[in-house]
Amino acid sequence: MTTSGSLSKWEDIILNNAFQPELVSTKQAKSFVAKAIKKDKQAVIVFGANWCPDCQILAGLIRIALENEQMKESFEFLLVDVKDYEINMGSLQEIDPTANSGIPRIFIFDGSGNLLNKQQNDFFRTLRTMHENALVDYLMSFKQS
Repeated sequence: MTTSGSLSKWEDIILNNAFQPELVSTKQAKSFVAKAIKKDKQAVIVFGANWCPDCQILAGLIRIALENEQMKESFEFLLVDVKDYEINMGSLQEIDPTANSGIPRIFIFDGSGNLLNKQQNDFFRTLRTMHENALVDYLMSFKQS
């Protein structure tokens, strides 16, 4: 697979409507992280929208990644819709106060609930130009033992 900006290379991966337009409060996001920790998994919260091609690709790559037993045993994912930056922005900005635009945003937490990738949470904003293994490589770089 090449790393051009074309969406055609991602046709079989894109997952439409993965981000459900539900409100996710800061309390719910923190509860998700706590539940993942209880399962001995790292919480991964993804803020995105169904209109965003990079978010659709990321959702599809998450689905594929979860077919791998090691990924399934290591990470728990929550996809949070921001629509057109109209909902869930408070939860997003609670995690990263500087994030007011640009999706997808992916936040990876350690086993104590600490954010591991604050400086790199917008890494996948240009996912369509990356390699198909970019998500797994990125997650594994933050994987805790």
